[in-house]
This record gives sequence, C-alpha cells and structure tokens, in this order.
Amino acid sequence: MGKTVWMFPGQGSQTPGMGQTLITQDETRQALADLGTRIGLDLTTLMTTGTKDELKATDIAQPAIVAHSALLAQQYAAQGHTPDFVLGHSVGEYSALVAASVITPSEAVYLVRERGKLMNQVTGGTMAAVIGMNDVEAAHHAVESIAATGEIVQIANYNCPGQFVISGQIAAVESATAKLKELGAKRVLPLDVSGAFHSSLMTPFAPRFEDILVSSPFEAAKTKFISNVDSAFHDQPDELIRLLVQQLYSPVRFESCVERLIEEGADTFIEFGPSSPLSGLVKRIKKDAKIISITTLEQLEAEGIR
Repeated sequence: MGKTVWMFPGQGSQTPGMGQTLITQDETRQALADLGTRIGLDLTTLMTTGTKDELKATDIAQPAIVAHSALLAQQYAAQGHTPDFVLGHSVGEYSALVAASVITPSEAVYLVRERGKLMNQVTGGTMAAVIGMNDVEAAHHAVESIAATGEIVQIANYNCPGQFVISGQIAAVESATAKLKELGAKRVLPLDVSGAFHSSLMTPFAPRFEDILVSSPFEAAKTKFISNVDSAFHDQPDELIRLLVQQLYSPVRFESCVERLIEEGADTFIEFGPSSPLSGLVKRIKKDAKIISITTLEQLEAEGIR
C-alpha cells in the first residue's frame, strides 16, 4: 500500500482573502485570532480583507501562509488522519514541523514572523525563475562562472525537471539570466520578492536567527520530516534547528525531496495552503502520483476527508 505525504507551500502562495475559509468555523476563527495575538498582528483582517500588496511583505506573508496551512492540516488531523511523511517548501517547512508535532502553530508563526523581519533587511538582491532548461549541470556551471567573478548569484530552488530559481545580487542575476537564455532556457521570469532568499546574502543573518530558534521549544518529530537542505530525514530538535538555519542561505532541493519520498513508497501527495504551487511541481516529477490540493475547509468537506 502506498504512503501519503502532506506538503506545505512557501512564500508566493499567499492570496487575498485566503483567511475567509478559516472564519467560517468557530474553532479555526478563534485559532487564527490567537495566532495573530501571538505575533502582534491582526492576522484575521490581513488574511480576509488584506490586499495583495499588504500580504506581499515577507514578515506578513510568511506567518499568514503558515497559519493558513497549519490550521487546515490540523483540521484534517483532527479527523484521525496522519501522514507518513511531511514536506515543506522553504517557509512551508514550518507548517510541516507543526504537522510533525515538533512545534505548535503559535511557535511556528512567531518564528516565521521573526524570520521575515530578518529577510526584510536584505537589500540589493532579487530572484528569477528559470523555465524550460533541463540541463541543470550546464546551468550550474554558468551560474558558477558568474559567481567566480566576485558577484553573488546561485541556484536557490531546484523545483522540478525544467524549472529552477536563481538568487543573488541584481546585476549578477541579470548576467545569469542572459547566459541561461543563451544556453537554451525558454523563459527567465523575475520574481516579485524583496530579497535574494536562499543565497549567501542571507548568511549574515543566520546567527541571529539561530539565537531565536534555540530559545524556542522544539520536540522530536513524530512523523518523518524531510529537509529541503539535504533531502534526508531528520527528527531530533538540534538537527532540525541546524537545518532551519542553513535553509536561509541554502538551495531548496524540492525535486530531490520528492524523488526520495517516492523511493520510500509515497504515491499520494496532499497539499495544504492558500494556493497549490507544489501540486504542479510534483506532477512534473511523478506523472502518476495522486495529488490532492486543499486550500479551504470547504474542500476538505468536498473531498470527504473531514
């Protein structure tokens, strides 16, 4: 019998009105209000009537996404369902850690709020999605050749066959964009982000974030958690904290995470989030995988899983 993965998207999955579904039930409405109180934000208002621009700020988007994803998954778990594995993409790892009983939703939104504040301090950087280039080795060499000149640019996300993301200084990303197009990339799309996430530009903030993480209560994972950093399973608090620090400046190896999970017997992937970007990526990696995208409480009911 196949195994099930619960997966959680990262920044960019936020959508205006994403919290409307959560205020339709007393339990989730109160939970959302409590999470907002924990971090000094009116998450309920931001997630129900906030504009696209209001939700775009990193220190707003990240707690909003994690709150939404974690509460949806909690509602599913309350019905007696459990995953065999949990997987997050970038900040989605914090929702995955909630699902694995490592941290509470309250602690998760606090951590990503602080993470977002640190990320907001990174200036002079950007990111771009590279689409339609399957020769990742050639892309890696091209990006490395630019980095060797002293400019900062690197591959930040390995998402699926034919799609990865580059991150770094604006001029370096522009240089890499031109070179990758010469090598056959069909499109290179600038991302609407405030900084060069998952690049060495984030390194100076790692010690400060580590101080925040080590002061937080982490428990051993009760469900198999696979890390973006090394595509391996980890369950001990000290390991998880170390990896969350490294994740700030390391590539997100989503494609290899999914491949590892498939090797371990996973054939069903359930995505919990305000939108479903990971579902399409998994379909590109494993065409016959069963994929369920849950963005609202109503979808839980429609799927017959609530």
